[in-house]
Amino acid sequence: MSVYFNSDSQYSSMTQPEVISQEIGRIGHRSFDRRLRMASPMFTEKRGEMTRLLNEVDSLCNQLHDAFQTISPEDYAIFGPRLRIVIATLKALMQESQNQSSFTCYEERMKRQISDLEELEHDIKVFRVDAQKNESLKKAMKNVGKLDFSKLARV
Repeated sequence: MSVYFNSDSQYSSMTQPEVISQEIGRIGHRSFDRRLRMASPMFTEKRGEMTRLLNEVDSLCNQLHDAFQTISPEDYAIFGPRLRIVIATLKALMQESQNQSSFTCYEERMKRQISDLEELEHDIKVFRVDAQKNESLKKAMKNVGKLDFSKLARV
């Protein structure tokens, strides 16, 4: 777990998992807030706010992809539970937004993002957390790492 250096001064002394956890928390709050507003009979959500939320989810997916190889079980313990909550909240937000005709344009993007987050969460849990405990999987992953894929035929 190394210190995550970013030009953003608020992140300069935080570790990468802490930054990811903070981003997950922020997205969780915003997506839950959007769900509450959609449930209100006086709903006045603006499409720009939904776009910003989805852009933040894209950024989170990129951070998780970039950090994948360095995530440890301890790191996952920091942000894993929050990530599962965000996924559930985004699923509920997508269902509620399907009832709003002005938000149907976001449906496919939200589905892709939810799928990406679910896949990342699963892969982190299986390959970065549980793999540490499974000797046969560790051996297989080590052997895969030794393969030379440069000799494969290009399609």
